[in-house]
Amino acid sequence: MRKESRRMALCGMMVALGVAAMLLGGVIPLATFCCPALAGLVLVPVLAEAGKKWTLCAYAAIAALSLMLSPDKESALLFAFLGYYPALKPVLDRLKRPLPRMAAKLAVFNLAAGAMLLSAAFVFNMQAILREYAAMGRLGIAVFIVLANLTLLIYDRLLGMMCVIYIRKLRPKLMRGA
Repeated sequence: MRKESRRMALCGMMVALGVAAMLLGGVIPLATFCCPALAGLVLVPVLAEAGKKWTLCAYAAIAALSLMLSPDKESALLFAFLGYYPALKPVLDRLKRPLPRMAAKLAVFNLAAGAMLLSAAFVFNMQAILREYAAMGRLGIAVFIVLANLTLLIYDRLLGMMCVIYIRKLRPKLMRGA
């Protein structure tokens, strides 16, 4: 019972921290893409301590609360469509060969980003997003997509490093007596 209580407390604290990171999107200009990444990083301790099931529950809670509370709806949608990535990363990392592994990660990202854009435009009627992309022109959109994919690869690397840092450095200090 004590272990379950610890898991629940950890998840609750990480959900609160994730929602706080998402709320920064309305305060800090241009944080639309940074806040979902920060909110995803708080799932690392949940994944390490409680497993995928708890991590997906924490992701769902952060996504739902962000969609309700966050003033930056584009940022909240981005997290809703991509925030599960920290829980998916260990599964994708099981692919032995680097090229198929990277292709799978980029495919997941591009499908989720495309679904997010279509949902934002047609389900949530956020036509301003489509106008922003249309104003970029074809070359601007191509550059944006390339940069977004590079950002995902950097984020993927950062998640891996955060897992190592958490397990080696933070976990022994935070989980004393657990």
